[in-house]
Amino acid sequence: MAVTQHDIARLANVSQATVSRVLAGDERVAKNIKKLVLSVMHEHNYKPDTSARMLRSKKTNLIGLVVKRPAQGLTGDPFYSALIAELMNDLANTDFRLCVQMVHSKEDQIEAYDEMLRTRRVDGVLLVESQAWDERIPRLQEDNFPFVLIGNPPEMACVYSVDNDNVYAGRLATEHLISQGYNSVGIIAGPAGITVSEDRIAGYCQAVRKAGLPELIWRCEFGAESTYKESKELFLSKQLPEGLIVLDDFMAMGVLQMTREFSVNVPDQLGIVSFNDSHLCRITDCGVTSVNLCIPDLVRNAVARLIEIIEGEVGGRTYSHDHPMQTRRALFIHAE
Repeated sequence: MAVTQHDIARLANVSQATVSRVLAGDERVAKNIKKLVLSVMHEHNYKPDTSARMLRSKKTNLIGLVVKRPAQGLTGDPFYSALIAELMNDLANTDFRLCVQMVHSKEDQIEAYDEMLRTRRVDGVLLVESQAWDERIPRLQEDNFPFVLIGNPPEMACVYSVDNDNVYAGRLATEHLISQGYNSVGIIAGPAGITVSEDRIAGYCQAVRKAGLPELIWRCEFGAESTYKESKELFLSKQLPEGLIVLDDFMAMGVLQMTREFSVNVPDQLGIVSFNDSHLCRITDCGVTSVNLCIPDLVRNAVARLIEIIEGEVGGRTYSHDHPMQTRRALFIHAE
């Protein structure tokens, strides 16, 4: 028969309320009493009833992450693999666990957040891929629901967020290609309105204007397949520039697929710079440069701040614009 909290109280000769306070981490419990209760728990292999504790505390100890991609859209995506792995690693040292939900459309995304708010099945959420007008933010704020944005918040939105300086990263990537002698440089970005994409476009534009080069901007959906189709269209229409900035490494793999199909030599005939410095860059058979954006640091800051908000260490409805990563400089990592 399993040992109960009542048994622990009897064996330790304390009240059941004292055992509950020890389990809750109440600092008002005397150190010698806490040590005794914990020793009895260990001796009798006592396992607390976590579901009952959650009901009492009205907490689930779950952090939510909603990912919007088309069906099969995450297969092989190194950014989300790294993001989720880092989140799980950081949360492993806490009482919280990760709850991931994938949706395929904007409507499904909004419904997922509405369901979270209605059922409170998670204690807080991490937002990614913010948009110029992000419906998620006012919905969460109106309900005073804990969240942290990994990304650049929309203009005038007052939220807790962590981000790189993606304008700087876009400019740095473009300046690198220009410095290598590429006389025309374009960018394949993500869908319109996604702030990380818009920020990198802004940095790209700063660099090409300074160099007196034309702005060559194309957009497509996230993923290698979409970028393959876009770059193939550029090649067939003879619009392909000498150098390309690509929004991330996964999308860059679509460009590389095109170069293999049409025997375009990289980097001699086409220079490519992407972002995230994922493992994909190290398994290619040609020189691809990728900007390291320090995903572990972003995740660590976001997780720490979200838990502070959930635990009440950061106050209520007064949100701040928090960018601890904003001054970090992206680093070039060359994958040969």
